[in-house]
Amino acid sequence: MTKGANEPDRSDRPTVRARCVRLADPAAPEALGRLDDPGRLGPARRVLFLGKSMSRSRCTGALVDALRSHGVEVRWRNLVTWRRWFGSQIAHKLARAEFERYRPDVVFVFFRDLPQALAAEFRQRARLVVWCEEALEVLDSSVIDYFRLADLVCMSNPARFPWLREHGLDNMAFLMSGFSPRYHRPAPTREPVRDVAFIGGPGRRGQRASFLAEIARHFDTDVYGRHWDRWSKQHRHLRVHGPIHNRTYAKVCATSRIVLGVNEVNDESYYCSNRTFLSLACGAFHLTHYVPGLENVFQDGEHLVWYRDEDEALAKIEEWLPKADERARVAAGGHAEVMQHHQYYHRVARILHWLEHGLPREDQEPVPNPVQTTTRQGKVPGSPAR
Repeated sequence: MTKGANEPDRSDRPTVRARCVRLADPAAPEALGRLDDPGRLGPARRVLFLGKSMSRSRCTGALVDALRSHGVEVRWRNLVTWRRWFGSQIAHKLARAEFERYRPDVVFVFFRDLPQALAAEFRQRARLVVWCEEALEVLDSSVIDYFRLADLVCMSNPARFPWLREHGLDNMAFLMSGFSPRYHRPAPTREPVRDVAFIGGPGRRGQRASFLAEIARHFDTDVYGRHWDRWSKQHRHLRVHGPIHNRTYAKVCATSRIVLGVNEVNDESYYCSNRTFLSLACGAFHLTHYVPGLENVFQDGEHLVWYRDEDEALAKIEEWLPKADERARVAAGGHAEVMQHHQYYHRVARILHWLEHGLPREDQEPVPNPVQTTTRQGKVPGSPAR
């Protein structure tokens, strides 16, 4: 397949080290999910990708890019936009017609961007992969029914796996979020114009608003994101700007001494926002909330810095603001780490391997270790040649 002008050069790809693992119940070693069926195993050649466009994270575009970088033919369709333009009935007819014309062997869905009825139809003649980067704080029967259709559900919050298994699902795999250097890379170096920046929303319960307001009382702080109107009125000293796209994301990182991270949930093992990977990819000094197991993914003071509560966050900001050279060292270390291990290219390598060979038995362990996990062959498949 001819490489496009914007596709990453694969000639100097770093060797992929595992940063993901399938979680399974050790008490049920024979349950391997849909990919245990030999009739559904095989290389992915034509992928119909269904997902909305995302201006800040570029997650969908980055996943498409990663699939193509592995030599897979991909057709990307935004069914959410079709429904807005034409209405649901016509949009669904267009999606069915697209499926019939293209005849994919894999349908790759960004979480719930394909209606359940169509997912049930398409999986009869193609394997179905669901990508979910949400924390999934609330789980109900609709999630169960949707996930049950998939051959493979890739989730960034492994804390939800036990509940899903109790409801009969065994098709989940833990894959952290990531980034693509096509969309997120360091902006030209420039003089910082603020102490602290936060990029994102106030949280579903507004849990970040009071925290960031307290940060802003002590340090020069800017906030960028949607849904801040209500909270900015309550905290008038908090400087709030609108949502930004990926290029502005890099500029904010380049002009901020510290880029702050606060996850939707901070007490569940290994779950962290894509903000972590995007900020490090853009060369920021990233101060983020600790989550259990984060030390198995990044090193505190080497790739980023973490805090555990509001008081420690204030103390860490005060400690690191005067250390310009040390911040630059940590930012460089974090950028190198995500470039080598945390691109969507690396995540997709695992998905393609699983689609062809199935989910491995020996990765069954109650707690994931993204650093040490290997596949059956003893290494993560990272070769771009397919």
